Amino acid sequence: MRYWLLVAKNTGLAHCSLVSDLGGLVPAMGAMRVVVAAARVAAGEVVVGALVPILVPVGGLVQVAVLLLLLVAVGAALLLLLVGVGAALLLLLAADGRGAALHLAAESQQVIRLENGIVALLISAERTRSSRVPGETNRLSESSRGESGEDSEEEETTEGTSEDAGATSEDGDHVTSLSEDDTDVPSKASATGSHGLRRKKDQSIVAACAVCVGVGSFSDPNDVPGLAHLLEHMVFMGSEKYPGENSFDTFTAKHGGYGNACTGCEKTVFEFCIHQPYFREALDRFAQFFVSPQLLEGSLDREIEAVDNEFQDAFQSDKNRIEQLFGSCIANPSHPASKFMWGNTELLKKTPKKKGINVGKHLRDFHLHSYSSNHMTVAVMSRDPLDTLEAWTRESFSSVPSRQPSPTSVPSGIPAFEDALFCRLYKVVPVKDIQEVHITWLLPSLMNQYRIKPMHYLGWLLGHEGKGSVLSLLKKRHLATTLVSGNGGESYEYNSSYSLFTCTITLTNKGLENVLECINVVFQYLKILRDLGPQEWIYREIQVVEENEFNFKDEDDPVDCVSALCESMQYFPEEDYLTGDDLMFQYDHQSIAAVQDLLTPERANIVLVSKTFAPLCDRKEQWFGTKFSSEEIPSDWTAGWQNLPINPDLHLPSPNIFIATDFTLKTCISPLQKYPVVVEECDHYKLWFRQDSVFLVPRAYVHMLFRTAVHLESARNAFMMDLFLHLMKTLVGEVAYAADVAQLHYSFSAEVQGMVLCLDGLNHKLPLLLETLINFVADFSASEEQFQTTKDDVTRNLQNYLLRPKKYAKSLRLKILQHKYWSAADALSIVDSVTLKELTEFVDTLRQQMYVEALVQGNMTSEEAKQLMKYLCSRLQFSPLPMSLYDQLQPRTVQLPANTHITVEAMSKDKQSPSTVIVDYFQCAPRSLTESVMLQLLMRCINEPCFDTLRTKKQLGYDVFCTDHDTFGIIGASLTLCTHGSKYSAEYACGCIDQFFEDFLNILSSWTESDFHSHVDSLIQRKLEPDICLEEEVNRNWSEILFQLYRFDRLVKEVEVLRHVTQEGMVEWYQRYILPHPKHRRLTIKVVSHHTTAVLDSGDKKLESSVDSPMAVLLKEEEVEAFKQNCPLYPRGEKGGD
Repeated sequence: MRYWLLVAKNTGLAHCSLVSDLGGLVPAMGAMRVVVAAARVAAGEVVVGALVPILVPVGGLVQVAVLLLLLVAVGAALLLLLVGVGAALLLLLAADGRGAALHLAAESQQVIRLENGIVALLISAERTRSSRVPGETNRLSESSRGESGEDSEEEETTEGTSEDAGATSEDGDHVTSLSEDDTDVPSKASATGSHGLRRKKDQSIVAACAVCVGVGSFSDPNDVPGLAHLLEHMVFMGSEKYPGENSFDTFTAKHGGYGNACTGCEKTVFEFCIHQPYFREALDRFAQFFVSPQLLEGSLDREIEAVDNEFQDAFQSDKNRIEQLFGSCIANPSHPASKFMWGNTELLKKTPKKKGINVGKHLRDFHLHSYSSNHMTVAVMSRDPLDTLEAWTRESFSSVPSRQPSPTSVPSGIPAFEDALFCRLYKVVPVKDIQEVHITWLLPSLMNQYRIKPMHYLGWLLGHEGKGSVLSLLKKRHLATTLVSGNGGESYEYNSSYSLFTCTITLTNKGLENVLECINVVFQYLKILRDLGPQEWIYREIQVVEENEFNFKDEDDPVDCVSALCESMQYFPEEDYLTGDDLMFQYDHQSIAAVQDLLTPERANIVLVSKTFAPLCDRKEQWFGTKFSSEEIPSDWTAGWQNLPINPDLHLPSPNIFIATDFTLKTCISPLQKYPVVVEECDHYKLWFRQDSVFLVPRAYVHMLFRTAVHLESARNAFMMDLFLHLMKTLVGEVAYAADVAQLHYSFSAEVQGMVLCLDGLNHKLPLLLETLINFVADFSASEEQFQTTKDDVTRNLQNYLLRPKKYAKSLRLKILQHKYWSAADALSIVDSVTLKELTEFVDTLRQQMYVEALVQGNMTSEEAKQLMKYLCSRLQFSPLPMSLYDQLQPRTVQLPANTHITVEAMSKDKQSPSTVIVDYFQCAPRSLTESVMLQLLMRCINEPCFDTLRTKKQLGYDVFCTDHDTFGIIGASLTLCTHGSKYSAEYACGCIDQFFEDFLNILSSWTESDFHSHVDSLIQRKLEPDICLEEEVNRNWSEILFQLYRFDRLVKEVEVLRHVTQEGMVEWYQRYILPHPKHRRLTIKVVSHHTTAVLDSGDKKLESSVDSPMAVLLKEEEVEAFKQNCPLYPRGEKGGD
């Protein structure tokens, strides 16, 4: 008999958790409020609605009896409910687990159905923790740490998010951070929509709503490709009730939120979030987009330009290019998968005009036909009571019109791909310097098997990195560095028509030369899986891991949560809205075997990706211009696949020793502290500690900074630090992968301050992971082939970094601002001469002298934290680093000349990129609470007018945003604009930026006192919001430690400053630092596309600024170092505060 515990996390979302197969209910920790009592019978499983998490280590009917008795102790008020549930359970158990289902509604969530057919999920996220007031323990971070290895460009597109106290390391970047793997911009299936900004999340927002419309790009009319995407943009351009094109953006930005949308193949999702007090009005404004959008002709041309800009922004993405290659050249022309779904000016404007097609009429007809209430699902999350949310939702969405059902986007019986084009060998020339092989299988749609998730099971096995895995063997043969397998869930690869299962291998140079050997290993492993058949014990292990992650993960960002839920509501029955996408419910041997049997060599599509194929690729994809070739798979390859030998080096993974089984919350031995405190300090280390008393989840975070001096001595040493950490990731990969699978996360990174090791996850096995990693550092040793493979990988990452215009612009900005900055170009000039012997000697020197500063926070005791540090010291055996030596080598910031405008101009390193990137940076002042608060407030005020002016009205580019910076204690502001080089010259774009800065002074000055203080209040509210998860609190505390500031109550102090800010003071601050002024220090970086033109579209002329210009200095990249020599350095900031 299997028991299920129905619980709810801090958000109030109810879900079922499999907690035992044979005996005992695993206690579900985490400040869980139980909100559902239910019993459901399905194939012998009993779902138990519990009111508290209890551990009952007895079996059979006694379990139920003991459980009921213990539950009675919760309170007399719950007695009747418990008796009812207990009676139902006893009846069900007596009937051998079969009987009628009992389901009682949750008090924190509710599903309602409106008369017009809309289904809405309402979530009342009322907190058990109050909003913070000065002196409380919860502090919201203005900036959260990004995931390791992800592209930081998304972090740069912020909406006034702070980098205070160096809360992000962007301006602390040097060569060691430049070789991180770049992540492509999102694919069309997940591309940002009408409000295009990929904004940093404000997780203090707890009011959010999302609408999913059951139509997407598969439904585009053949004569107007991209129409669904264009409609998604147009919907946001005002409604009959709220006609202002930008009124919704202005309202949400004014109150700390934003709106966004994305178009998939079969669904379109719209979302917004806002601070709680303004949710009611925002909800009504949002709903009116679906009640009566304007869809004005006057907005059409601008939004077509926005769609085109979005396409241009994605133009250099290899991921998007390969996906479109499948659509244009491999998919069945009669199937919607063959469509070009991005849309651009050619297809939405020029071609229709030539053919006499009225795009506006097509748009309105498409909307009338497809945007019907009976195809819409809505998810709403707020702190308001459910009754209130229901009243608001009914009032706002009941007027959405219900129309005729739209036809299915895919006519039945038409295959998406046919073997003649699919089962071939394709060679592709990428934009970046990458070497990959993609092996893809076409499968039937598996959406109806979401409870089994066969692709997840198979992707988990094929993508495993432990001993006996495909990647482990390929690494030993020095053929590959990474392998990713499965289905990513994006709509082009997972929809109602078909599924794609892909294995992508990143190849070494040797692997590219022996690609058939790599492919053979994949097919050998799949043959083993087919021969052995599905393994229930492996499925159960994955099931437990997913359960643990679901039960104890940090709360989701509200806007992400509602966005995912409203889409899940389109696919799953009501009881699985919350869990259908995450949990593995049911082991089904036959279903898994059926999918497994389809992954055969003769059904595979093979795509080889490398720049070395350029001379062989004689064809070009229509829309992205990707060069490729197509050929039959060589006969000797296929012949060899008929009788693949069993490879003894390949086998199933061993049971995972890192899976947590103890979820006990630690008892607080010492008095709880509001902030981290030093619990141990010596010459070798300082240990900061804070035991969690708020979130009550069995998770912990361990962050360690190994302060060193050797890596700061030269560009060569900085590069070797980076190389060492990349090599470490390779060396620990096979062993530590099991921890990663068990949701224990770790990362090595090189910061200006030294080497950083971060771990987090369920605390039970976290010490075991730390010991494993420290052992590898202590016993560091690499072979010549491992060294060369890693060096080649780092080299490619450095080259690819410079190919991206925004990254290149960032590098140029930091090169002039930091007195000690080693760029990717510097590293590339060094890489060839670095040897394994030199690296080994560097690592030995590195480990000899260090000072470790650590933070342990979460479900651990101070004694456990101390034991971690003792183990570290005993294994590494290092001498203490004199902090005076460390301080002397710390980077400082160059003080730009006053009343000067410096311009650094360079041509893009990517000659094919259409993007010209302009970064206008203003150096303001040394960090202080007052100056930092004024800068943050400016970002809050300026971002939406900037976006509306330069993107929406002038259509200069899809990526437009303002950012605040902290460069080693010197704060500054920047505006970044990515424009299309063939449409606008850099000079014209700079003129538009100058004009905007002038105009914004008038905007700021003309605001009423109420308008201005709404921005102030919004920022205050953001800072006073309680943390949404433990990770937020940890990251904020760690930033204070990393940058030696230790002002853990920073946000409380900043609120005190904000309460005294005036509009006049903000205007004066803006004039002093942003507009020409004796203190004006401005740096403009231009990375110009090779496709630039001096001819301006639409008869535009270059705009001239009406203000007196400061002294202009024009520099080339090679002149920067000489210029810096004549500039003073800012003094080093004081430690321990600012």
